[in-house]
Amino acid sequence: MTTEQDDKGFSFRRLFFRQDETGQSGKQQSGTTYQKGNNTNSPVTSGFQKPDHSQDKSLTEDFADRLHSLINQNNQPGFDFLEYTETLFEESQNPDAEVYKLVFRIAQKMDKSLTPERLIQSAAYYKDLVQKTADAEMVKGETKKQSLVAEKEAEKNNLDKSLKNIIMNIDQLKSQIQELQKQELDVRNQLAVIDQKYNGQFTDIEVKLNAIQGAKEQVIISIVDIEAGIKSNL
Repeated sequence: MTTEQDDKGFSFRRLFFRQDETGQSGKQQSGTTYQKGNNTNSPVTSGFQKPDHSQDKSLTEDFADRLHSLINQNNQPGFDFLEYTETLFEESQNPDAEVYKLVFRIAQKMDKSLTPERLIQSAAYYKDLVQKTADAEMVKGETKKQSLVAEKEAEKNNLDKSLKNIIMNIDQLKSQIQELQKQELDVRNQLAVIDQKYNGQFTDIEVKLNAIQGAKEQVIISIVDIEAGIKSNL
């Protein structure tokens, strides 16, 4: 079992997002209808018109539901803009000037003090309520957006710094590799000529060793000859 407030909330939800005969959203049509009876700053057009973005549709409708609930919770006593609007669309989904006048005459029978000015004032009250609520949410959203931008920039800066350090390390390693490659080539070149470098020295040593061997043999032979003469002649 629903309460009167729940019924009214459903009713206004249906009015602001009613469907036309073709099955397309009648919200834009309702905004035009309001302009027939009121000024161009229609509460329906300015307060409840959804952006034409399919991806935003569910979020828009969710927030519109919150605004409808807010309006119902702040419904002013007596017959005001909300009751007039509900009665207006109960008479016709596309009310013309005559329907506006008819509903106003019916409303005046219930409340003789009711005037168009009072309806406009109460419309302004609800419009201001919606405006302030939406503005507050916009401020929250912008604050969160700025916080997210700052978080993104901080992370981006950290990544940029890390990337620069990595590139610097890579450049340093490249320089070290180039230096090591030079050292490698130099060592290979030294290995290639190492035999030539020592061949002359080895030759000199061999010549000296042979000379020593020859001299030794000559001296020993002379000594052996004399030693033999001594043994045989003395």
